Amino acid sequence: MKISSRLAALLLVALLAACGESTDATALQEQVITGFYQQHLKTHSPGIPGVDELKQLQPFLSSALFTLLSQASDTEVKYHAAAEDPVPPLVDGDLFTSLFEGATAFAVDSCEGDDDNDLHASCLVDFRHASSANDNKSGGNESWKDKLLLVKQGQQWRIDDIEFIGNGQSSQREYLTDTLNSIVKDYN
Repeated sequence: MKISSRLAALLLVALLAACGESTDATALQEQVITGFYQQHLKTHSPGIPGVDELKQLQPFLSSALFTLLSQASDTEVKYHAAAEDPVPPLVDGDLFTSLFEGATAFAVDSCEGDDDNDLHASCLVDFRHASSANDNKSGGNESWKDKLLLVKQGQQWRIDDIEFIGNGQSSQREYLTDTLNSIVKDYN
């Protein structure tokens, strides 16, 4: 009896420790997403971020996504430099949310691990766009969810991609990386 009660107590401690790790991972994932969107909403720049904005976003991005964004930014610069007449941006509207106008507010809804190795996770994020009196819209609100895909690099969680779930209003491809890869491929 003593062995089985000790075993049960050890199992309970292990279970509680595992739950604590999961809660800690979720908090770190939410922290990265919150930092990213707080920074993005500060500048609220449409289209592909320039070098200065990319530097501000880099701490929240995986090395692969940062490299791809940098390549797309370089492609945009070359595209405009090569044009004889003024040309529109390669991406018009907000690059990091489903809605063209972007978000005015966000909140992380939920996060969950995507594999047994705790190296990948996905988080649903609730977004809202509150139209102002200056907008062409009649003061309405839009709300939607997008899914952020995260990867653990070293001991840090980083955003690796965004799945644009939206409400069918996304002007982009299904994933951010698809949009960026297409830009780099089509305009180089």
